[in-house]
Amino acid sequence: MKNTFVIILFLFGFLAFGQVKTLDRINSEVKSIESDSTLMEKEFDLVKLTETATDGGGILKVWLNEKQICKIVEEIGLSYGRIKTVIYLNNGIPIKIIETEENFGHLNGELNYKELNEVFRATIYVFDWENDDSKIERTGKRVLSEGLCSTFDYEPITQRAVKATTE
Repeated sequence: MKNTFVIILFLFGFLAFGQVKTLDRINSEVKSIESDSTLMEKEFDLVKLTETATDGGGILKVWLNEKQICKIVEEIGLSYGRIKTVIYLNNGIPIKIIETEENFGHLNGELNYKELNEVFRATIYVFDWENDDSKIERTGKRVLSEGLCSTFDYEPITQRAVKATTE
């Protein structure tokens, strides 16, 4: 019984420590992408790419080096706010995804279009893209969107970025 407890405790510690090292590695790669001044930024009209109009329009920004996409930002403007998704990639595979939902503030019973308040944030650390293995940290509650934070929910964004940059 004592040996079983020690083995379980060891495995739990190993898994927890291993995940922390992986999160540190992912954050280090993201920091490297953010600080890389050699990346080229391209911006696209999301309405033209998707042929779907939203109240506030939308943009797709892509940062790439000579060989591959390193970062994607998609912003969708809606009547009551904005949804923003940031995807960091390593060798073409997403490693970290940050999705935020911001709603316009209120002033005298009306929408204040000059004020955006973040009401939801999901940070997804992707350990295995193909098998949907990730750690999700959520804060707040969605108001405008219905995302599940599965890695497969973000695949269309990466495909759109690839298509936009190769055309």
